[in-house]
Amino acid sequence: MTSRTPSDHSVNDSGSAGPHGADGPAPRGAQTVAYVAATALGGIGALVVAAVELTSPEAGTLDVLLWSALAVLLFAAAARRWWFGASGEDRSRRIASELGAAEVAEAVQSSSGEVDAVRRLRVAHPGLGLRDAYELVQRHRGDRRSVEGRSSGIG
Repeated sequence: MTSRTPSDHSVNDSGSAGPHGADGPAPRGAQTVAYVAATALGGIGALVVAAVELTSPEAGTLDVLLWSALAVLLFAAAARRWWFGASGEDRSRRIASELGAAEVAEAVQSSSGEVDAVRRLRVAHPGLGLRDAYELVQRHRGDRRSVEGRSSGIG
C-alpha cells in the first residue's frame, strides 16, 4: 500500500494538466453555492452594521472593529469554500478510484468488521474520505458475496 500525494498526479490520463483537464474546475454543487451565498450575505450584513456604527455619533471604536473583523472573516470563509471546497472531495474520489481490489481485500480480511476495515483504509491512505472508504468496503463485500453465490450455484 502506497500513499499518494497530489503532486504525483498533476497530469491526468488525457495528458492535460490539472485534476479536471482542459474543461477547467469541477462544477460546484448546490450545497457549496448555498453556503457561499449565505456566508457572503452575512459578510455584507456585518459590513453594513459596521458602516452604520461608523457613521453613528455614539459609535465605539471597538464596535466598528468587531463588526469589520466579522465581515472580513465571513468573506474569507466564503472565498475559501468557493476556491478550495471541493478539492478534498476530489482527492478522496481520486484515491478511491486508484485503490486496487487487493488493497481493499487486505484491509477487510485483516479487520474485525466494517468499521475497522474503513479505519484501516483511511489510515493507510490519508485523504480518503469516510464515505468513499465505506463504499469501497461495501463494494468489496458485495463482490465477495456475488462470487460466493455463483460458486455455490445460487444466483
